[in-house]
Amino acid sequence: MVSISSNQELSPSIRLPHLFIIFFGILKFLIHLIALKGYGYHADEIYYVELGKEWNWGFPDISPFVTWMAYISRLFFGSTLIGYRMLPCLFSAATVVMTGYITYFLGGRRLAITIACSAIICSPAFLATSYLLQPAVFDEFFWTLLSFALIAYHKSRKTSFLWLMAVALAFGILNKYSILLLVFTIFIGWLICKQITSAPHWKKLLFPAIIFLLILTPHLAWQIEQSFPIFKFTTHVAKTNFDIDLGDYFLQLFFFHGAAVAVWSAGLIFLMTNRKSKEYVFLSIASLMVIALLSVLKGKLYYGLGLFPLLFAAGGYCWELMLNRFRITHKVIFVGMLYVFALFSFPIVVPIFSVTNNKFYMSEMVRLTGFSRPLRYEDGSYGKLPQFFADMTDWEYLTVKVQNASKQPSQLGKAKVILTDDYAIAGALKHYGNKELPFVISVKNSFLSQSPKNLDQHTIIYLTKSSVPSIRGAAGNVTLIDTIRSKNSHINGLCIYRLSFPSKAFKQQYVEDRLIFVEN
Repeated sequence: MVSISSNQELSPSIRLPHLFIIFFGILKFLIHLIALKGYGYHADEIYYVELGKEWNWGFPDISPFVTWMAYISRLFFGSTLIGYRMLPCLFSAATVVMTGYITYFLGGRRLAITIACSAIICSPAFLATSYLLQPAVFDEFFWTLLSFALIAYHKSRKTSFLWLMAVALAFGILNKYSILLLVFTIFIGWLICKQITSAPHWKKLLFPAIIFLLILTPHLAWQIEQSFPIFKFTTHVAKTNFDIDLGDYFLQLFFFHGAAVAVWSAGLIFLMTNRKSKEYVFLSIASLMVIALLSVLKGKLYYGLGLFPLLFAAGGYCWELMLNRFRITHKVIFVGMLYVFALFSFPIVVPIFSVTNNKFYMSEMVRLTGFSRPLRYEDGSYGKLPQFFADMTDWEYLTVKVQNASKQPSQLGKAKVILTDDYAIAGALKHYGNKELPFVISVKNSFLSQSPKNLDQHTIIYLTKSSVPSIRGAAGNVTLIDTIRSKNSHINGLCIYRLSFPSKAFKQQYVEDRLIFVEN
């Protein structure tokens, strides 16, 4: 076993197992090619695809990186579902590769790398997020890249890894601000362990800091120009979505990684207690702080998924040290169990079955195990499909229904716009609608930049789940044209109204909703 102290350079005689690590990255990529098309676009994917039709440096509710990936995907792979999912798959494969390198820099070798990379490949949580055009997959990569650069610098003291840290952090922020939570907790852990004396000299940090600021400057300039809408959005989310469910959060924490829970939990304990990893105790403190803070702030597992590749890497090294005492058979069985569990969970997180067969598989799983958590939706209800599968269905059906409704004749005039407060519905209509569809507007999320400041239209099509009595005062004339019926999607029960002569109160509410995100 090669041991390298924190103040030593990595020996040039040590050959990194490049091909061995890259093999697992390729395996990860190939796994998702099986069902890359799935049931269709996810609701969030349509949103980012539509926002990514133009290059922007910022949005009121999201960082711009995911829209850049949509923009680049369309240039290189075409405007297709498979094309938009190629870059997420490549980034997820790169995350596996970086996990392998973290394992190696921690001291692990072939068995450790095999366990660590297999753990992230087989984790249902990572399987579910690795192929969708969403910030989560890029967030996982930048957290992992930042962790790798930190450990590599800690081992080698090479300034190049400081540059890598700067780049990883800058692009991580451009993807999602949550990476600052990792930086904050690492800094606190560093202070607690009194390792501040091992920090690099400020002269070494100067040029990486300049690179960091240069990358972020256009986005910061946009935030300043727009009066920092991210703060308004964050405040709004904190007021409306602050929901602590510790039981469900810890259920996700320990069960949504499948058998890989044995790897990351071992890694956390290993970083905290083992003398071989005592120089990384600050990382274990940071990990615990991230888990604790996320449980209090939101309780959603995927917000902190980028933390786990580091723990998988440490866990792989830990299990290698323990399994080296046993025969090869025991090692094969341990790794094999990771993949066996992944096979059973695969249809729950990757759309390899038809909708009908998936419903049957889910019902049988619940009947045999009693575990129904994957069928629980964000509103607390339960469906027959996991919610992120349901969010991939019936968007074209919705568009056709709305188009037909907008064509119905009316003596009070033809609607010029379609108004909805659901960004997914707005995205679907923009994506699938033809030129005959009225202009789609929304005051929620970033589509508000494409919407008028005031609602001056004589007649509008309004999409909402509100009942007729509750919507009657919205206009002088309210007509319920149609109601969407979809067994598999959250759009079930969506009402299509024609509002003629919108009321003053309705128009004022439109303006007030808009002000939640940006200045008028």
